[in-house]
Amino acid sequence: MRFLMAAMLCWISMPGSTVAFASELENCAPLQTGANLSSLQGKPVRAIRVQSEDVFDLEAEKVYWFHHLANRTHKVTKADTILEDVLFKAGDPLDAEALLETERLLRTRRYLRKVEVKATEQCADGSVVVTIHTWDNWSLLPNISLSREGGESKTVLGLAEDNLFGTGNQVNLDYENDSERKSYLLNFRSPNLFGSHWNLNTLYADKTDGESYLLALERPFYRLHAPWAFAFHIETDSENVNEYLRGDEINEYQRKLDLLQLSSGWKIAETGHWVQRLSLGLDRQQLQFSPTALTDFGMPENRDLSQLWLSWQFVEAEYRQLYNVYQFNRVEDINFGWQASVQLGWLQPGLGADHSGWSLKGRLDKAWQLSPTDLLIGQWQAEQLQQAEVNQWLISSYAMWIHQLDKNQSLVGQLTYAHGQDLFRDQRLSLGGDTGMRAYPLYYQTGERLALATAEYRYYSTLSIAQIFDVGYAAFADVGRTWGSNPALPEGTAGQSLYGVGLGIRLLSSHSSRGTMIHIDLTKALHEEGDVSGFEWRILAKRRF
Repeated sequence: MRFLMAAMLCWISMPGSTVAFASELENCAPLQTGANLSSLQGKPVRAIRVQSEDVFDLEAEKVYWFHHLANRTHKVTKADTILEDVLFKAGDPLDAEALLETERLLRTRRYLRKVEVKATEQCADGSVVVTIHTWDNWSLLPNISLSREGGESKTVLGLAEDNLFGTGNQVNLDYENDSERKSYLLNFRSPNLFGSHWNLNTLYADKTDGESYLLALERPFYRLHAPWAFAFHIETDSENVNEYLRGDEINEYQRKLDLLQLSSGWKIAETGHWVQRLSLGLDRQQLQFSPTALTDFGMPENRDLSQLWLSWQFVEAEYRQLYNVYQFNRVEDINFGWQASVQLGWLQPGLGADHSGWSLKGRLDKAWQLSPTDLLIGQWQAEQLQQAEVNQWLISSYAMWIHQLDKNQSLVGQLTYAHGQDLFRDQRLSLGGDTGMRAYPLYYQTGERLALATAEYRYYSTLSIAQIFDVGYAAFADVGRTWGSNPALPEGTAGQSLYGVGLGIRLLSSHSSRGTMIHIDLTKALHEEGDVSGFEWRILAKRRF
C-alpha cells in the first residue's frame, strides 16, 4: 500500500501530470474548441490539473544535442509550486476573472516562459476541470556579461538558479567589476513562502568600497482584491559614489545608507474592476557621506529623512494581453485602467530626522488604445520635501507612443521631461548611456531639469537562433539636454542640446528565466567635442527592447 501511495505521489509531480486523480475525473468530457465559456461561469470547479512542459520542444525543427541535455538536466517546476500561486481552489465557483488573474500572476514568475489557465472539461454533474498549462524557462544560468556602454566597461561573472529544485526559489552568486567598484554578491529570494504569498529576499555583498546587507519580508497586494499587505525591509549599504564631467570621473566620496522600512496596508473600497487601498508606514532613513583619497570637490551633507507616512492608492484593472510593447515575441500584460497613488509623510526628529517637516509624493499611470494600431502609455510623478531651509520638489512625466506598421514592425516615440528644484547633490538628473542619449558616455550631462526625446524603428524578426535567442533590429535617434549645473563642480555641458543616432540588434534569451535582451548598438554622436567623436559600439544587457 505504501508503495502504491508513493508511486501515485511521484506521478502527480511528473512533468505533464495532473493534480487530480483519474477517479476524480470520471464522466468528464473535453470542451469543444470555441465553446461558450460564459455559460460555465459560476459552475463548481471539480479539479485543477497542472500540465508542465520542459524547457525546449524536442519536436521542433533544428533540435541539437544541447536541447536534449538541457531538458534532461532541468528540474521541471513542481505542481505544488504552481498551485501556490493559484487564486482559486477545487470546490469554488468558476470565475473567469480569477483564471485571468492567476495567469497574470504566474506570468510574473521568471521560471515560467508561457502560461495558460483555462476550463478544459465539463463533467456530467455540471462541474468543470481547470487546466493550468505551463512551459518552463531554463533557470540555471551562468551570469556572464561583458559590456561596454558610454565609454565604460563592465564585467559580471556568476551563477544563478531561479527555480531551485523546481520550487521557484532563487539563489545567485556574482562577481562584478565596473568603473566604480569590484563586488561579490550572494542573494537568496523566495517569491512565495510555503504558498502564503509572502516574499523573502536576503542579500550580502562584499565590495571594494563597502558592504551591503538586505533582509526583506513582504506580503504584497498580490491580487486586485487582496484584503491586506505588509512589508518589512532592513538594509545597510556602503559604497563609493563618483561624480562626472562630460563622462569623466572628477570626484569621489563614500556614501553609507542605513534603512529600515515597516508598513501595512488595507483594502478600503472595491467594485468588480477597481480597488482603493490605505497604507501606514515608518521609514528610518539615514545617509552619511565621507571623503576618500579621490575627493577633490567635497561631498553632499549628511541627511536623515526618517518619517511616518500615510498613503492612498487607486487601482483600476483593465488588463489586455499584447505583444511587442516593452519586449517582443511574448505576451505582455498591459493595464489600461487608471492607477494613482498619493503619499504624505511627516519627518520626525524623534525617529532621527534632522528637522521636522513633511514630504509629499504622487503618481499617475494610464495606457490608451488610440486605434487598433496605436498605443499610448503615460506616467506622471511629483515629489516635494519641506524641511528647515530645504524646499525641494521634482515633477516628471513620461510618454511612449507605439504605432504598429504590421505584426513585425513598429515605430516608437518616447518623451521624458523632469523639472526639479534644490535636488540633493547625489540625486541630480543625468543623461548619457543607459539614462538616455545612447551615443554619449554615462553621466555626460547632469542637472536639475531634463528633457529627452527618442524615435525608434523596430523590426521583430521570426528568426530564432537554436531556440536560444530571438532576433530583433532597431534604428534610433535621440535628442536631449539638462539644465542647472552644480555650483560645487566645474562648469560642464549642461544646457547644450545633444544629438545621437544609431543602429542596433536585439537578442532576446527566449528560454531563459532572466529574459535578458542583449543590445548591440553602433552609435554616432552628432554633437561632437574632443571627448566624443566618431562611431562607438555599445553592448548592454537589459529587460526591454
